[in-house]
Amino acid sequence: PGPGTPPGTAVLAAVVLLALAPRAVAPILRRAAGASRVEWSAAGAALAALLTPAALAARHVADPFPAAVAVTLAAIPAALAAARLASGWALLGTAALTALVQALLSLERLPLPVPGPHAGSWLALLAATAGLFLAWPLLARPAFHGSRTAWAAGALAGPLWFPALHDLWVELWGRSAIGGLPLLLALATLGIFLAARRTLAASAVRNAAASWYVGVALCLVSVAVPLQLEKSWITIGWALNGLALLALWRRMPSVGLKWFGLVLLLLAAVRLSANPAVLGYWPRGRIPVLDWTLYTYWVPILAFLGSWRILSRIEGDRLAPWEARLAGGRPPGTWISGLAVVVTVFAWINVAVMDLFATGESLALPSGRNPARDLATSLAWAAYAMVLLGLGMRRNSGGLRWASLGLLVVTLLKVFLVDLGTLTDLYRVGSLLGLALSLILVSLAYQRFVLGRRTDGEP
Repeated sequence: PGPGTPPGTAVLAAVVLLALAPRAVAPILRRAAGASRVEWSAAGAALAALLTPAALAARHVADPFPAAVAVTLAAIPAALAAARLASGWALLGTAALTALVQALLSLERLPLPVPGPHAGSWLALLAATAGLFLAWPLLARPAFHGSRTAWAAGALAGPLWFPALHDLWVELWGRSAIGGLPLLLALATLGIFLAARRTLAASAVRNAAASWYVGVALCLVSVAVPLQLEKSWITIGWALNGLALLALWRRMPSVGLKWFGLVLLLLAAVRLSANPAVLGYWPRGRIPVLDWTLYTYWVPILAFLGSWRILSRIEGDRLAPWEARLAGGRPPGTWISGLAVVVTVFAWINVAVMDLFATGESLALPSGRNPARDLATSLAWAAYAMVLLGLGMRRNSGGLRWASLGLLVVTLLKVFLVDLGTLTDLYRVGSLLGLALSLILVSLAYQRFVLGRRTDGEP
């Protein structure tokens, strides 16, 4: 902002005129050059998309609200052109671009010295824009009757505008009722689908629309509770979203639903097992282990287990040909969800041991040596390896048995290469004794339940 900055109304007028110009000139040029209506619709969509740099440049004005209004008005002719083209990808690109620019403009207003419109005006504008794209496939259903991507674009309107709406909601009403935002978006998404369902004939497009709209609604509902509790809501939301999508896939067999859910499960597992920052998201509780750590890890773990249970029962009968070729005939989703369980439980065991021996207000990766903690970690690893071995033998799962042996080998290396150099007296005796007992139990279990079965001719 400065003396030479144009007022926001001038930016608004310029952008609106640029957005409407292609629509006004197209009929004249069509009659003169004989170009088809579809080609000029494409030109209108392209020129409307080019208004994005103008809107981003408008971030430097004293009040970015008119620029946000201009983005909405510029998106309308682009959405109309997408309908003329019957292009779902054009609609999806317009929606994503509009949501991104409006989110940037909404963030830009916060540090400005000149106060702009109330946050309620921003919330109303962004909610109206999201509602427009949410309902656009229904409003233009004759154009999109054969486009699955168009219905996907409409269903994704809620998630696309959710970050900006979240910040505005918190600014207006705080976090006391933040769970209401995803619930309202879920109700709007489901309402649009119910209205569209009456007009769509039974077809693959109708099934795709059902998968997207109902799936997004379930995801938004599953985010509401962890968002209200505030603790690690992104990670827990991803895990619950994945479970919800797989539960929906059980009723609506769509490969896209299944793999979208699996990607969310993998993201949650990686965030919990390979992100050190997760340790500092909450203060330590009065009772070690029985605090927000338990909630943060075990809600996703239960979601992973539920997903594995769904997939293990029916995935083998629903494998697409490319999935069968990719995984050698084995259900890939069952393997992925099971791996997420094994890895995340292992990560929680390490966090729980750190919590038992931590002294500060929050958890952090240990930097020094602590004989008691090192011994407890090794024993916990060995015990977990035994649990995996028992589960692998009970379910006749080679994957669990190999995971157990791998973890036991790592535990052996840790004890001999790391622990014994720092452990003294009873700590060293306890470490060697626990490791010896683990090896004896493993050898007996393999001799009795694995090698014995093979001797009898069983698999």
